[in-house]
Amino acid sequence: MNPIKEDYVGLGEGKGMKIQLWPNRVVIQRMEKKEGKWEKTQDIAMNIRVLEFLASRLPAWIVMMDAQKEDREQF
Repeated sequence: MNPIKEDYVGLGEGKGMKIQLWPNRVVIQRMEKKEGKWEKTQDIAMNIRVLEFLASRLPAWIVMMDAQKEDREQF
């Protein structure tokens, strides 16, 4: 079975996250380049219930994170 969709988020040189959408879950894989080859260093799988929980809270969490960032930049 193949994923419905795949994306990649770069996190700096030699590091990133591969995100795969499956019919019943999302899998996030931490990837690191070691000796010229990409290696998976961690898997996180989230089912639909977890995704629904996160989706309803993420906008507020991002606002809180931005507010903290602004507070720290003032000092």
